[in-house]
Amino acid sequence: MNSLYDTLQVSPKASSQVIRAAYRCLAQHLHPDKHPDIKDGGHRLAVINQACSILSDPENRKAYDLKQSGPPVFVERRGHGTAAQSATSGKRPPSSRLFSFRPLV
Repeated sequence: MNSLYDTLQVSPKASSQVIRAAYRCLAQHLHPDKHPDIKDGGHRLAVINQACSILSDPENRKAYDLKQSGPPVFVERRGHGTAAQSATSGKRPPSSRLFSFRPLV
């Protein structure tokens, strides 16, 4: 499934004026009354209308962007809660970093 930005053929960083202009251009090109020879133009126009209605409203656009960004990045906490042990055993102090596999040595 394409994103709404792909549907309107704009960048996710596009301003509201660019989104509106892209919608108008696509709507004129796909309107079934102006171009009856375009196959499935009415359905494609309905999809473009829905994309524009979501992306033109700032609150709906923000909610859509948050939904599309996916889950937060997983952060592994190595040595969490073992600060006293690491001082006596010579291990490194706890750190937060992106998950990575430990070498099998």
